[in-house]
Amino acid sequence: MKQPDLSHLKVDRRATQNIRAALSKKNRVTITVSLDMESLKALQTLSKKSGIPYQRLLNTVLTSNLTQQESIQSRLDRLEQELRKIKRHVAA
Repeated sequence: MKQPDLSHLKVDRRATQNIRAALSKKNRVTITVSLDMESLKALQTLSKKSGIPYQRLLNTVLTSNLTQQESIQSRLDRLEQELRKIKRHVAA
């Protein structure tokens, strides 16, 4: 596939910095949390391998896990709803 010509594009570094600063402050809360040493070391090791700061990586892991849990709960709710429909149908 042919690569597009991007030579005419210019990078607005100041605007990029402003956007990054605004996004980094958006909905952020500083907390203190106690972790077991093995988890922290594993997180820091993964952070070094991936090049992502470990606090950002921790936030990503938490967000990902919570999203997955919400998805599981949603599926479970739908299955329970279907089960109630089947029970009503069988009882009728």
